[in-house]
Amino acid sequence: MHKLKKMKQTSLLLGAGFSVNQGYPIANELNTKLIELHPEDFWVHTDGTVLFKARDKEDPCWYTSYAKVKFFIVRLIEFYVQLTGKIFNYEEFYDFYNEIYRQEKDIPEFNDFCAKFREEFHCDIDNHNLLSRTNKIFNQLIAHFLVDKEGNRFYEPIHIGKPIFLGYTGFLNCLEHWGAEGIVHIHTLNHDIFFEIFNRSDWLQGNLCDGFSELGSPYYGNLEEKYKVRLPYFTNEYKKKYRLYKLHGSVDQFPFHIQNSGIEAYVKIKPGIGIKDLFKEVNTDGQLSYINDWINYHPDFLSGTTSKILRYREPCYYEKIFTHFENNLKKSETLILVGYGCGDIEVNNLIEKNFDFKNKPVFVVDPFPTYRTTEFLKRFKGTLIQKNPDELRIDDFKNEK
Repeated sequence: MHKLKKMKQTSLLLGAGFSVNQGYPIANELNTKLIELHPEDFWVHTDGTVLFKARDKEDPCWYTSYAKVKFFIVRLIEFYVQLTGKIFNYEEFYDFYNEIYRQEKDIPEFNDFCAKFREEFHCDIDNHNLLSRTNKIFNQLIAHFLVDKEGNRFYEPIHIGKPIFLGYTGFLNCLEHWGAEGIVHIHTLNHDIFFEIFNRSDWLQGNLCDGFSELGSPYYGNLEEKYKVRLPYFTNEYKKKYRLYKLHGSVDQFPFHIQNSGIEAYVKIKPGIGIKDLFKEVNTDGQLSYINDWINYHPDFLSGTTSKILRYREPCYYEKIFTHFENNLKKSETLILVGYGCGDIEVNNLIEKNFDFKNKPVFVVDPFPTYRTTEFLKRFKGTLIQKNPDELRIDDFKNEK
């Protein structure tokens, strides 16, 4: 009998720099957008949904407590910058207020800040609830700014033909080559859903899976408040040659909550689906009914330099995804980083523990490497490729150990 040839496995890790050619904001650009935000640039619906408006237009929900909390968020950003003396970083800011929210820190200046806010705005919301509502709004603000140069968050299902995809042709050619050799594990820290469009291309030809399945899903969403459409849910199955793992969540992913039971599953929404209009279909003796998840306010993606690490082992989604990351690192013959700034301490630790970098090659694709990248290259004996994704050639990855 002939032995089956073992398929080669390649692991990729994508960071924010990967999406730059498509016009997505890098961290500094996102920080600037948030720090320049005015309370009258947006409003919060009574259901907790954040919507943007012209600054000179009236807040349609001016009479609600959210109309005051949005001022609190902008003031809190200003307070944080003044207190720390740091250049604003949205992930460090997220850690700052969440540590207070989790009662891990007691900052007297923050208590004074909240007291003065309540006095000025004539409200009686305590510190804990001010931060709880801040959390519901802040992630939505981040998601709002996570769009490409054309303002796209979702993309039309249009097939992408060869030979050129502006900004990514070289990367796609390499991806096709690695896929011809075996399995390609694509781990991304990005929240956007740009990479998914490559599945509709001549390069990947529908061979991309992300662990979600629409077939047999009991979860639905209201499309433009008119029709119920089936939504993909996380099944944790990866069977195609290109396998995508969203390590830090995504702007289209939501946990589905069952009352008194917590999170039951993760679902993906589609364009036109309201985030408060998620349902589970239940069949009781042949009678169909729908359970509504009323808890969702924003897509579930991880923020914070340390806060996100606390969620890496949540069982419904993140623990499964990070288990794949660890196993894929162990099985892969090559590790390739594209647009990753090498600043996530826990991700770096997982690479060190699980990838055999002493005997297998590590490549870092970064046209503008920082000191963190340099330190990473030394630590993992990596090879630097100073190119952007469009310029890559398969020969760049030939100097294997």
